Parts: sequence; structure tokens; C-alpha cells
Amino acid sequence: ICVRLTKFIVETYRSCNPSFTYSDTFNPKRYLTNPSAGVSNNGLDNKNSDLILAVNGIIYNPKHRYVVKEMLGQGTFGQVVKCWSDRENGYVAVKVIKNQPAYYQQALVEIEILKMLNRDFDPDNQHHIVRILDWFLFEQHLCIAFELLSHNLYELIKVNRHRGISLHLLRIFTKQILDSLGVLRNAGVIHCDLKPENILLSTSLKSGEIKLIDFGSACLEHRTVYKYIQSRYYRSPEVVLGHPYTTAIDMWSLGCVAAELFLGLPLFSGESEYDLLRRMIDTLGCQPPDQLLRDSANTSKYFKTVSAAPPSSGGMAVYQFLTVSEVKAREAKEPLVGKSYFRHTKLEDIISKYPYKSSLSAEEQEAERQRRLSFLDFLRGLVRFDPKSRWTPHQAAQHPFVTEQPFTGPFEPLPETPRTPVGHPMTVEHNPGAGHWF
Repeated sequence: ICVRLTKFIVETYRSCNPSFTYSDTFNPKRYLTNPSAGVSNNGLDNKNSDLILAVNGIIYNPKHRYVVKEMLGQGTFGQVVKCWSDRENGYVAVKVIKNQPAYYQQALVEIEILKMLNRDFDPDNQHHIVRILDWFLFEQHLCIAFELLSHNLYELIKVNRHRGISLHLLRIFTKQILDSLGVLRNAGVIHCDLKPENILLSTSLKSGEIKLIDFGSACLEHRTVYKYIQSRYYRSPEVVLGHPYTTAIDMWSLGCVAAELFLGLPLFSGESEYDLLRRMIDTLGCQPPDQLLRDSANTSKYFKTVSAAPPSSGGMAVYQFLTVSEVKAREAKEPLVGKSYFRHTKLEDIISKYPYKSSLSAEEQEAERQRRLSFLDFLRGLVRFDPKSRWTPHQAAQHPFVTEQPFTGPFEPLPETPRTPVGHPMTVEHNPGAGHWF
């Protein structure tokens, strides 16, 4: 009876009423896109220029069909939906870009960068970078199909009630991220938006395998045309200050991500860029070097000049960070300053005094203390104000925290030989006139 009333319901109706007819159009659509009212593109797009998608709707190119099953996420760029792919004989993630020129143009850059990375720098799928499977135009929307992955690391932090994860699991994740960032550096690619939400588990937490996703903000190192990049909590000081940037900004972000995975909360949770710099300076116990400030476009927004001449060894810095009252007097309003999540201010105290598990024995506590000392030294190599002295992925991968060698004191990596610029046969140009998007 159950089967007749579910799987064979249409046949059951017909046996009762031979004149009964059925069409898929009788089914009310269950829309996934919000809002779902069509206002443009012949009623296919909503007021946000998103394609209106429904469960079991079809997205297709001339050769393949993708059956929409559920919404995975919506953002400024568009939507990501879980789809069944006949060609892959499995589920994939399809990114449906907004029907706007700026988003379309940047998505083309994302496609070209991922094609290059997958084909030329990670052909065997060994370096924890998401695989791009297909791209096509559908109803005036650029669509990109990716392999389907599992939960992101921010969701993992949330499930753990923002208490952070063990240094053992953190090390497993960090090794893989360093591997992917090493590939990006060799390719001359800057991810520009490294954060827990953009690091996904490949399958389950048990496997510990992760992949780096969302190259929608990525750029080539020799084409850094955008100034407003990186999510704020993970934004590097050189980007805040308006200094020319390199792949080193991704290493700063990695330091922020690693600290957050351990603490369960963002290390630099600034409510504004002023607040972000203030937290960096307080936590690290120093400020950006004068040379960096001298060459940055936004220095005067956050610093005042207190000396005209370069400082002598051990002397006062040329620049001094503005107080809240000084910013208020200049801007006629107070800068946004958020609350502090930690009992301590300095990085060493935040890490070393983070609560231990109550079940640890005295011997286990000492072992954990040593691991934290190693982790702290590792972080200090990543969150350095000077991008030139910040560790590269290869240098960071040699640290005892990553290699699990005994930590005997501050780590000094071997210098790397200068890189030869990588030529990229990319045909898609960045579009600075259209602005950057997230």
C-alpha cells in the first residue's frame, strides 16, 4: 500500500480514474533562491541579479545537465548549489554567478586561474586545491562546476562551540594549507581570501583531508589591481595600509586562521580597519616598520609623523599610531572599536594561557606547554608586519611545529633563492573599472 501511494501514486490514481492526467507543471516549485520573484532577464532573475533556482530545476550546457538539489550558499557573487551531474555520475557544486558584468568578468579570472593551477601545477590532484570540472553560460549566467566537498573549517569551529581544536589536528590542517599555498606561490597566484570558510574538508573530519576553495578573489602576483581585498579578520597590514602586496598576504591570513582554529575565535577581530591595526599592534607588541609605513598610501589615516629623520638604532620610530580621540578629532566621529574576546592582550599570553583540558595529567600538561611554545613561534613567523621577513610556505613547512621535531628555541628558516617570475598564458584581463567583489 505504501508503494502504491508514493512511488506509484500516479498509476493508483489512473486505476481509480482512467481519465486522470498528470504533468510536472502541476507540482508547485520549491524555490531555493531568495527572493524568488522574477524582475529581470525575462523573469528569470530576481532583484539581486541572481538566477532564480528551484529544487529539481535543470542547469545545462549543450553537452551536460545539472539537476539542482539544494542550496549550499549565497553571497555577493551569486549562489552555489548542489547538483546531480549525469556526466560525473555524482553530485557536484555549481557556482551560478550574478548576471552583472563585474561578477562575470572576475569569474572568468577565477576559471582561468583554476584551470592553470589544476592543469599545470597540480595535475595529479595532490596539493589540496579544489578541482574545476566545467564552466558554461546558462540563461546569461556564468556557471562553474566544482568537485563537491564537505563542511568548512568555520563550521567545525562552530560545532566545537568556539573552543578551538587540538594542536594535533591543527598541525594536520596546517601542513596541507602550506602545501597548497606553496603551489600558489610557485604559480605566482595570490588567493586573497584565505579564511576558515574557504577551507573545506574533502570528506569527513576523520580523514583530516582538506582543500582550498573559492578563487573568486584571486589574482596573479603581477596583476594586483585591487586594493580592497581579504576578509577583514584575515586582512594583512600591508593591504590595510595600501602598500603593494604579494603572496605574503596569504601567509598572514594563514597565521590568523591557525590561531583561530586553536582559540576558537578570531585573533584580530577588528570592527574597522583602525581597530584591526590597533589589535595587531597591541597583540604583537610592535608596529609596522617605518619603511613599510613610508611606502604605504594609507599611513596618514592611522599614523602621525613624530620625527622627520629616520630613527637611529634603538631610537624612536618616525610614525606613531593615532589614538581613538585623535581619530575622532580628525574625522569628527569615533572609529569603530569592538570588544576583546581574550583575557590577555599579548600573543604569547593568549596562546600559552588558553585553558588546558582539565583531564590532563601534570606530564601531559607539560607536553602541551611545549607544543604551545612551538606553535607560538610558528605563528610569530607568519604574523610579521614586514611582508619581506614573513615566512614563505616552504620556510614555514620546515618549522618544528609542522615537522614534529623537538622545539629547542626560536626557529630561523634558511633563506630562499629569489623566484623566477612565472609567465602565464592567460587571456582574461582583470577589470579594475568594475571593482572587486566578495
